Amino acid sequence: MNQFKFGNIDKLKRNREIEGESGTEIGLPGGISLIALCASDANPAWRRGGEDFLAELKRLSRAHASDERVKRFLAEQLARMLVKDWSGVVDEDGNAIPFSTDACMEFLIEADDAIPALQAVVYETQNFRGQRIEAIVDHAKN
Repeated sequence: MNQFKFGNIDKLKRNREIEGESGTEIGLPGGISLIALCASDANPAWRRGGEDFLAELKRLSRAHASDERVKRFLAEQLARMLVKDWSGVVDEDGNAIPFSTDACMEFLIEADDAIPALQAVVYETQNFRGQRIEAIVDHAKN
């Protein structure tokens, strides 16, 4: 094994450092960026809580939980396990809001496009091979 050295294969390999440590920048409209980790085995928080997250999401779906309840659950879990930082998030006076899990949870609840943008990126390891992704969210889905 390992008798061949491939020169053009880097784009086909996972970058576990980006997936689970540094994250990738997800650019949202309005100059806001979220730094998110991947929902993969490279992310320690996902390894600890990913199965429980998916089980609870299925339970909420089977229980026909309200959209508001599902959104609150997603905001809490995404803020806790996958979003590690942000930039461009400001208060009503234009002052930067420092990142915290609680602030992120509130932001995800308020910003209609943020959760779908995160979900479009975090579950696919191929999205974590570069440092920045521009999120495009189709408003017609909501």
